[in-house]
Amino acid sequence: MKAFELRAAFEKFFRKLDIIDAKVSAVPCVQVQVSSKFLPTLNALAKLGRAASAADVAKVTGRNRAFESALLNELVGRGILAKKRVSRSCLFSVISCEEKESV
Repeated sequence: MKAFELRAAFEKFFRKLDIIDAKVSAVPCVQVQVSSKFLPTLNALAKLGRAASAADVAKVTGRNRAFESALLNELVGRGILAKKRVSRSCLFSVISCEEKESV
C-alpha cells in the first residue's frame, strides 16, 4: 500500500470516527439506579427520542395512561426527567448530563 493510499484510508477512518463520536455524545446518559417498574417507561422515552406525553409513553408500553403519568411524575420528582407544560398537556423528557451538571 502506498503512502497516499494509506493517508486516504486513515482520513476516511477518522471521518467515520467523528460521526460515531457525534452520535454517542448526542445520546442522553442516565446513570441512576431505578426499580424495575420504571424501566419500561424510561425505555419508551428513549425509543420515542423526543419529549413525550404520558399518553405517548402509554402507547409504547401498553400500560394505562394514568399509571404512566404517575410514574413519569415520580421520575420528575427524583430528578431523572424534566417536565414541561405545553398548553394543556405535559411533556416529559430525559435530563441530559450537561443539564444535570449545570443545576
